[in-house]
Amino acid sequence: MTEVYSSRAVQDILSREGLAPLKKLGQNFLCDINIVNKIAEAGTPEGGSVIEIGPGLGALTSALLKRTEKVLAIEIDAGMVKALGTILDGYDNIEIIHEDVLKCDMDELAERYFQGGRYEVCANLPYYITGPVIMKILNLKKLPDTITVMVQKEVALRMAARPGDTEYSGFSASVQYFGTPKLLFTVGPSSFYPSPDVDSAVVKLELKRQFDIAFDCYDRVVKGLFGMRRKTVLNNMVKAFGLDPAQARELLEKAGILSGKRAEELSPADFAGLAGAMADAGIL
Repeated sequence: MTEVYSSRAVQDILSREGLAPLKKLGQNFLCDINIVNKIAEAGTPEGGSVIEIGPGLGALTSALLKRTEKVLAIEIDAGMVKALGTILDGYDNIEIIHEDVLKCDMDELAERYFQGGRYEVCANLPYYITGPVIMKILNLKKLPDTITVMVQKEVALRMAARPGDTEYSGFSASVQYFGTPKLLFTVGPSSFYPSPDVDSAVVKLELKRQFDIAFDCYDRVVKGLFGMRRKTVLNNMVKAFGLDPAQARELLEKAGILSGKRAEELSPADFAGLAGAMADAGIL
């Protein structure tokens, strides 16, 4: 195992391997051992299985390997995959997959390596793919028990925002189908090399279905009603689902939602109720 817990150590490894941080991949390498251990402890039970997305140079990976029975690390950068082979030498409970997480079949990978068993997702996510990665995970057939990720602080606040908050968005409502994420702690730029321009935060979400309606139906309604943020939910229903105003009003009434409200005023329970009414009407 190679030491990666300082900016100097990270620079030395990059130099040795002929690598450099790739801005297009959002590579800011975590190199603070205290933060690494806090994330690993918050995100994984002892002896469990975990998928890590974007392991980079393996700082978090090594902490996960010490806690868990199996780590499946998905890394898009071939140079990092090669470097990890040296950095993590000596561990026999890791599989490194050289793929784009947004294109790979995570259900198939989880089935192949965890045999359908329980697992977690724990990662320091690149800022530029945070939203798409989280939404991909929420749409998996075999969901992880939890997601614990470090993201841009602004994104963490959006994930945990409540109806009426400035940060509340369609992303907030979609994530909260599974409950309210917990913002665990913030992380300053000095914990990374190179240092990002913004603060980060670690957020954890237990994936427990809160509603009877299927997530894909719920998410379609959330996206439809947030389609034109300044418009009322009635106008968005007409536009997004091709309904006539009378039909849209009837569905909103069944769900107990005033037609003049806007999407940012609706709770996850409101979206679920409307999705249920629309499913019953054969629209979803």
